[in-house]
Amino acid sequence: MKRTKLFLLILFAIGINTVYAQESVTISGRVTDFNGNPIDSCWIGLDYTDFSAAYETYTDKDGYYSLNNVKKGKYMSFFALRMKEYPRRDEVPDEDKRLEFWAWNVIADRDLTINPRYHRLELYGTNAFRVEGGYRGLFIYTRPMSTGRLLVYSKDLQLDKAKSEKEMDISVKPEFFRVKVFIDDKEVAVNSVQQVQEYVGKDNPGMGGYIIQTELPKEKPDKPYLIIRVVAENLEYNETGENIYFYELKDYEKNPKN
Repeated sequence: MKRTKLFLLILFAIGINTVYAQESVTISGRVTDFNGNPIDSCWIGLDYTDFSAAYETYTDKDGYYSLNNVKKGKYMSFFALRMKEYPRRDEVPDEDKRLEFWAWNVIADRDLTINPRYHRLELYGTNAFRVEGGYRGLFIYTRPMSTGRLLVYSKDLQLDKAKSEKEMDISVKPEFFRVKVFIDDKEVAVNSVQQVQEYVGKDNPGMGGYIIQTELPKEKPDKPYLIIRVVAENLEYNETGENIYFYELKDYEKNPKN
């Protein structure tokens, strides 16, 4: 009788663990610069849709990280940042300062590998959309932010978050902006890159962004979303940056022949 109870308890525990495993995933990878050098002590975070923290960890000495037991679902963003290098902290020399890496609209429906690379150009607020009934391509919006442009301003302004967000323009000028787009790790054609002026209210100019029109891959996707990677350069300050966006496919997009 005791053996029967023990056996049932073991089966119950296995069942619970199996169900739990089916409802959670692991997000892991390695953080490096654009020369492949690892970034240790890098803060890794996954945010809920209200931008509150969901899961956090740090990279090890070789740049590796792992977010374990992540509940399946959609998350607003994933970021990578070594805090001591963030300009507003002012803890390292200007030449060692850099901003952040971001991934947006993260769909954690399976184990994911995200390998952030980041330098001094941050691509923020990225989104992607199609114009219904139009050309079979994607429009990608992103807002590049330059560390070099930021460091032109006074130290007092750099360190004042509220004031800097109103008075500093750290966007990239069109003549210096270069971009490539990869969808599911395959480079796609970029048909146009157009600058957009954002506004905070009706008459108050904000930061500048870009709309990038790309082709779509011809291959049928093997999952219900595309992973878009935008890699950009700011030639004015010799800066590089990239980010990722998870583009969720509509039913009619899951077969590219339609």
